[in-house]
Amino acid sequence: MDSNLSTVPISNQELSQFSERASRLLLSVKWTAKPWNTGAVGSPPAGSVAWRDSAVETPLQEELSLLAVAKQIGKDPLLLPQGMNHALTVVRQALCIGMHLSKAYTKFSGLDQLVLLNSKGSLSELQKLEFRNKYQTASIVAVFSTSYYLLWELSQYKPEELSSIQLDMGTLPEIFLQDPVRSLECFLFYFGSFVQKSGQVKSEAEFLKAALLFAERNIEEIQRRLESVQYPEPFTNQVYQLENSEFLVRGFQVELSGRFQSIDFNRVSLDEIVGNREAKHLAKRLAGRLLCYDPKTKKNPMQELGGLSAVTMGYGEPGTGKSLLISALATLLSDFCENLKIPFLFWPLPDTVVSTFQGGSAERMMTWMSALKDPTRIIYAPIDDAENNFEDRSRQGVSSGVREVIAVFLRNTEGAYALNRGNTLIQLFTNLPDQIDKAVLSRINERAYIGGASKREDFLDQDYLWYRKYSKISEKFVNQQVPKGYEYLSSQKALRSLSEISERQSKPKEARILAAFERTLSQAKTDSHDFYANLFAEVKKDFPFFTSRDVRNIQRAIDSRVLDFDFPDAWFEDASLFFKRNYEEKKSLLVEQMKSNMGTLSFSDIRLQETVRYLDTLVDIADSGRERRISSLLEDLELRTEAEVRFRQGGK
Repeated sequence: MDSNLSTVPISNQELSQFSERASRLLLSVKWTAKPWNTGAVGSPPAGSVAWRDSAVETPLQEELSLLAVAKQIGKDPLLLPQGMNHALTVVRQALCIGMHLSKAYTKFSGLDQLVLLNSKGSLSELQKLEFRNKYQTASIVAVFSTSYYLLWELSQYKPEELSSIQLDMGTLPEIFLQDPVRSLECFLFYFGSFVQKSGQVKSEAEFLKAALLFAERNIEEIQRRLESVQYPEPFTNQVYQLENSEFLVRGFQVELSGRFQSIDFNRVSLDEIVGNREAKHLAKRLAGRLLCYDPKTKKNPMQELGGLSAVTMGYGEPGTGKSLLISALATLLSDFCENLKIPFLFWPLPDTVVSTFQGGSAERMMTWMSALKDPTRIIYAPIDDAENNFEDRSRQGVSSGVREVIAVFLRNTEGAYALNRGNTLIQLFTNLPDQIDKAVLSRINERAYIGGASKREDFLDQDYLWYRKYSKISEKFVNQQVPKGYEYLSSQKALRSLSEISERQSKPKEARILAAFERTLSQAKTDSHDFYANLFAEVKKDFPFFTSRDVRNIQRAIDSRVLDFDFPDAWFEDASLFFKRNYEEKKSLLVEQMKSNMGTLSFSDIRLQETVRYLDTLVDIADSGRERRISSLLEDLELRTEAEVRFRQGGK
């Protein structure tokens, strides 16, 4: 959708013409209902009222009053509790907005003319098909707009209280989408039916949560159908804003700006982290690239140029600095955003996302993911100990909660409604990358090994960072010799580019990848495109899990190297030189820097290095679980052998 579209106002005067009809719907709706699966096995919760007598073969039309249902829950025949009154007021406004936008679609799409021709029986066969398709889209617009406003308003009402409430909505009944007016009647009927008959909604807070959850689930269902929606352009090519409100409708996008508050974090400087030079360099680069985001166009030129990964991963042994890197990147982004007057959201995945309550994990994960759709802020979303929440679904005993979390994550990171504007970074951190689900791993564009201190200089610096506090108190207390020929922390200086790391190899280290590499090398040279096509085909033979997505990840890594340059200091000193410029000007300046950087690089060398690095890492992660099990067995065997020796020596 073009982000430069003018905004069409939704005036209160326009909405007022629908108020009476919306009020009537709150008083009474009639519908011939279908059974609703509200539990895992298709039956209502224990002690609840069944949806209908199972002996009735033909469903009968039912009448329901949402106002009466609300009064029943509020236990007051005259007045409603404040929260429920607020909810019904929002529902009525939402219905008005749904009706208004559906009517606007009818006008802009030419559906009104088709309706007129249909009333005269003058539609051709082709026009009849267009009429049905546009009528369905008008219904979808009505339900989506109603659900979106309901979600937008209620998500800001008592968020802390409602977040602790768990409701199992089961599988939603299919909303009727063949007529805009009837679709809203159906929507309201099924919402009221759940509230009245599920046996779960017994309080004001539960009524509010049910409305919030019902709206969210209907939005998710509509977004799932978007690829099959016909003639959506008259709706998606407009931007609507509610009068005296920040509520915006941009097609079928969902934006809940400001709903979530940044989580507190420990401030850490990258200089305080020993080793992990590549991971620190990646953190610095990611911070700079996120800041290129343009809030007006809601795009990031770095993303367009291929230098910004939406999902990355850091992996390594326990205690090597993964949590420190989370704090360091959060600190870096927070400081940059504060200086540039850009809103920042630090949004780590909570430890409690996996719920024992059926459907609860999906709901919590959707709530977490919805924060990442805010286009007004730079968002950093780390996931520590990722193997706990994204455990490989092929492993025995993986809980249904983990499966729900993974399903939501996959849909929201790549799919028809996975928004990636270039203002959000998701980072996974793990000690056990082989235990992470394969589909989740495939979403990761960049990977960095986090091994902590490894060289003599690293351990010297780690000691120095520890004992210098004593030197500040008393210079004479630490009476040990200073290492000769080494300046403390000099080995921790930031890299200017990844090419400074000497370990980058032009041949694989992993034996099976090396064998495939050498077979390919006998057919073509590494400076030819044929070499890579043949290499990937060879790798695919030995490792069936290697896919086109892995190739795209390799290409992304190469793009990142081409864009691996420092921003001029002047850009940070004077934001008007870059960060406050418009999108096209930012892109032009980045292209200039990119061209300059390309002059010092060899595309052939970079492509070879990044391909070899990715393939080695891919297999290392796949094999790490096997190696860990072998090490464990060897340790057990060693202990058993030693125990036998001691036993023969008298058990000592």
